[in-house]
Amino acid sequence: MPKYDPAAESVFKGTIEEMRDRRCPVSGGIGSHILLRLENGTLIEVHLATTEFTKIIEMDLRKADRVEVTGFKTEFEGVPTIFARAVKRGIDEFVFRDKDGKAVW
Repeated sequence: MPKYDPAAESVFKGTIEEMRDRRCPVSGGIGSHILLRLENGTLIEVHLATTEFTKIIEMDLRKADRVEVTGFKTEFEGVPTIFARAVKRGIDEFVFRDKDGKAVW
């Protein structure tokens, strides 16, 4: 599994196309994911955290929300993917990793 690289971190802006909770090796169980439509039209999956953690922080992101994802873009299981450190929607910010990229869940 790729290691989060804080030096290669970027901000990705787009619209949530779909929210997905599924079994995932990144979270080591059931993980929350966003299918993000980037401003250039590209669709990419964003790994957030365990579904349990997203419930604890009362993450209420939903389809059609415009968001800014701070994260590390890499390839995982043969497809481009983003590991999110934080997701911002308006004044709300949901944080999933610390500044070094270590998961907080």
